[in-house]
Amino acid sequence: MNDFISKHGVRIYSVLAALVPALVLVWPKVPWEALVLASAGLLGAGAVAASHEDTKTLKALYEDSPFEAELRGDVGK
Repeated sequence: MNDFISKHGVRIYSVLAALVPALVLVWPKVPWEALVLASAGLLGAGAVAASHEDTKTLKALYEDSPFEAELRGDVGK
């Protein structure tokens, strides 16, 4: 489950963020305090998701490309 969330965390976040405004359409009497709380939670989750994606990007930048050996001519050696 943690691996799934790690791989698809931003997608899950975007679905949740899209559902918050839909709550007003489905349940028009949702208190504004609940919407503010949900929005604040989504902003925090978005910051965590962005940080996690940045970490994955930095990690990938420091790994050798699988095509690096082919470009250097080291294939089969």
